[in-house]
Amino acid sequence: MFDSGFLEMLVIGVIALLVVGPERLPGLASKAGKFVGKMKAFIANTREDIEKEIRADEMQSMLAQQKEEISELRDMMKSTGNEVSSEVNEAAEMLGDSINEAEKASSANNK
Repeated sequence: MFDSGFLEMLVIGVIALLVVGPERLPGLASKAGKFVGKMKAFIANTREDIEKEIRADEMQSMLAQQKEEISELRDMMKSTGNEVSSEVNEAAEMLGDSINEAEKASSANNK
């Protein structure tokens, strides 16, 4: 975030010592440390929440894609079922016709 080295921190410390005084400097440093810790925790939580949202969006897009694929598979299964059903009906009709012809031939032979 900030690119500060040892020299910059030393200058800030000396200025703080002169402005605040040696009596209140340890308390101020403690408060500053706690504030920095809270800010780091806040930033980490915010980053984690954003990453969760990104993952949730990715999951939703994957879910939508899978729903489309499932819908396509259902359509394929329905069309295949309809084709099989029509073929079975045709076979049943042909069998019925064959049976009728056989019965007619049998009854013609019996006469």
